[in-house]
Amino acid sequence: MRVGRLVSVIAAVMLAALVTGGGPAAGQSDYAQTGLTLHNNYRAKHGSPAMTLTQNLNNQAQKCAQYYAQNRVIDHSCPYKNGAGENLVGGEGSWDAVSFVKIGTKLWYDEIKDYDFNNPGFGMSTGHFTQLVWKASTRLGIGYASEGGWTAVVGLYNPAGNVEGQFPQNVARPR
Repeated sequence: MRVGRLVSVIAAVMLAALVTGGGPAAGQSDYAQTGLTLHNNYRAKHGSPAMTLTQNLNNQAQKCAQYYAQNRVIDHSCPYKNGAGENLVGGEGSWDAVSFVKIGTKLWYDEIKDYDFNNPGFGMSTGHFTQLVWKASTRLGIGYASEGGWTAVVGLYNPAGNVEGQFPQNVARPR
């Protein structure tokens, strides 16, 4: 009887964590799952741990994507990110969500070509790449919105990366 009750209590706590955004996000959209898979594939090349999607970050990323699509701009001004690291891609055109997440994630990672591993640090032309592979960022949210011929994808990262002085231990050379 006690074991059965303990299992019930554990299940209730896990359910509460999922509903409040504290745990992995269940029933993800195809584009969020695609983003997670691509992030983890790229991160593995650098020895960074796999990320997990969380419902809370997905919700925030979705609000940010809608904000950017409505404003037709990607300027890191979203008021819904709550201190999370942020990668953005957006522009004219109506793209399907999975395709645009693939394009955005590849563009972010492709900044590796400009990153100087011999002089690690933040750069305006490499900040998306470094956030994507940042070892200490372990939770991810992906948002997508398309409105009036303008599309935006947002990646939110928690804890945020690109912290000055922490690049050597968080951005490793590809293996």
